Amino acid sequence: ASFPGTREGRLLFWIAVAFSVFQIATALGLLILPSQIVRAVHVGFLTLLAFPLVAAARQASLPLRIASWVLAAAGFGVAVYQWVFYRDLIIRAGYPTDADLVIGTGLIAIVLVAAWRIMGPALPIIAGVFLAYCLFGQILPSPFAHRGYGFDQVIDHMAFGTEGIYGIPIYVSSTYIFLFILFGAFLERAGMIRFFND
Repeated sequence: ASFPGTREGRLLFWIAVAFSVFQIATALGLLILPSQIVRAVHVGFLTLLAFPLVAAARQASLPLRIASWVLAAAGFGVAVYQWVFYRDLIIRAGYPTDADLVIGTGLIAIVLVAAWRIMGPALPIIAGVFLAYCLFGQILPSPFAHRGYGFDQVIDHMAFGTEGIYGIPIYVSSTYIFLFILFGAFLERAGMIRFFND
């Protein structure tokens, strides 16, 4: 059977439906959540869909498909962690716990791997260089040196704030872009685009 008709394909279909329902519910105000949670769940759903879809599209071997599902579940697990511990993360902002550091480091790694799998090595390498600059820039010669940032500061900023991974591009994607894409896909499937063209 082709991929869309398989059990894996049906599971991905229902994940995409749940993703769409979540986005529509937050856009219509039926589900009122803080922006940080909406962004985290948006990225969680994207990783949950992206890893298995890329593995299926590239006809990856069974071990790679299993690894893709593990990474997908881990990416969504980060979103669940941020939703469940949202208030605690706000209260201890700037002072992450060991669990926060593990989850945050995992999130950064998952996003870099997802970008590598989907777009190739260029973007993750550039992002990795700038991340390394945050961590080790204090040892560079002037004028490139900075005062230095602790590992906990970098992880807290990148993974738990609205200026790192969950910055303005994810805000725009989770509030506007997704809905336009969904609406466009609906119009295309309903034949409205062909109707307008005709």
